[in-house]
Amino acid sequence: MIDKLIGKYSSFVTRHPFIVLILVVLISAFAMQMAGTIETKKSHAKDMLPQDVEAISTLNTIENEFGSTNNVYFVVEIDPAYKGSDEVRDVRDPRVIKYLDQLSKLAQHTDDVIEVTGPSQVLKNINNGQLPQSLREVQALSDKNGMLDSFISRDYTTSLVNIRTTDDVDLNNIELEFEKILNQVPEPPGIRASLGGTVMEEQVTDRTIQPDMQKTSLYALVGILVVILILFHSVKYGFTPLMTIIVGSIWAMGYVGLTGMGMSPQTSGVLSMIMGIGIDFGLQVVTRYRMELADKNPVDSMSITLNSVIIPMSTTALAALIGFQAMSLGKLTFLADMGTMMSYGVVASMAAAITVVPALMVIFDTINIKIYLKKLILEV
Repeated sequence: MIDKLIGKYSSFVTRHPFIVLILVVLISAFAMQMAGTIETKKSHAKDMLPQDVEAISTLNTIENEFGSTNNVYFVVEIDPAYKGSDEVRDVRDPRVIKYLDQLSKLAQHTDDVIEVTGPSQVLKNINNGQLPQSLREVQALSDKNGMLDSFISRDYTTSLVNIRTTDDVDLNNIELEFEKILNQVPEPPGIRASLGGTVMEEQVTDRTIQPDMQKTSLYALVGILVVILILFHSVKYGFTPLMTIIVGSIWAMGYVGLTGMGMSPQTSGVLSMIMGIGIDFGLQVVTRYRMELADKNPVDSMSITLNSVIIPMSTTALAALIGFQAMSLGKLTFLADMGTMMSYGVVASMAAAITVVPALMVIFDTINIKIYLKKLILEV
């Protein structure tokens, strides 16, 4: 029964390659649209573990009852440009304290900000609401109160302003607002101010995922192409199996977008892994086809090839699926997501290997492309 179905499928693909190619293009176009909807998910430590873990369950209870917050920091560092100048050399300098106070006041009036604490607030609390006017006065006050140690480094080169925001804050908006504050308030000479904190790290990570995915995928694609070209000594037989991972990756990412899974920093490298595994399916088809082509015509060669490789390829794909789905049995949830995406990639790569690759091979070896293009140009 299975052999008959495979035989009918092989016959259809080899005798109607253009129809198969059109279907592949249509599916790929839809998949590309869906892939464009993939969102980058925020990655928190608690999201990597199942919700039934006691520590995570307790944390969720606390957040539900009391709410949760994010922490962002204004980081001020000593950065003098000239020796012997009157630039700031100590973050306890009254000019820096006044600067930190201005930043704190503006940050406090920003939407979604709950609390702002820093050196200026501490000094005001212990100095009757007034900022000290000299470095010596700041030193004397700091010696009386150890709270400044939480905001000023021991070598007096770095100072922090801690800003607590609501958990549901729009990180893109809050980052933009804080950047505006830093640009709005003039810096004293000899210092450098920037944003910091785990929230800002998440922003950098989110912005880095897409470029990194593109870069690693390109490197993987080029590396695989070089190996195949060396192996086959043919541009045609080198580029054709490459369509397996190109089309397969598009289909896999399209399905990820369709299901709304999203990408995270932990799963951002999955595309390169799909390419490394998926290329094997295309190589099996092309290698067997070239062996059969030695004494048969292209249509018969490809028909025999598909009849011969579909079952072994299905066995390989099934074994890979079992391995990847086993990743969901662990405690780390991102491993389950990675295993699911890899499963999509394996299935999509095999589907591409038995559709687009056979269709292209038959078209390339049965139609003289140059003559066909000339006819097409003349008709136009």
